[in-house]
Amino acid sequence: MDIRDKFTEQELEEQFDEMLDESYEPFKIGTSTFYASQILNNCDPVMYRIAFDEYVDFLQEQEDEE
Repeated sequence: MDIRDKFTEQELEEQFDEMLDESYEPFKIGTSTFYASQILNNCDPVMYRIAFDEYVDFLQEQEDEE
């Protein structure tokens, strides 16, 4: 089954953001806190999309193995 049939694009992005945010400590500047997913998406949206696509490919490989 195609992973994109199992989850919506928004659900996949939420899962990806959660994975990033759990992998890296939040970055604090003064009283503001920024998460890895926010930083990557806002500072380098092209790299965010590349990493997201690689994450979806990884999920698809896992799905295919089951």
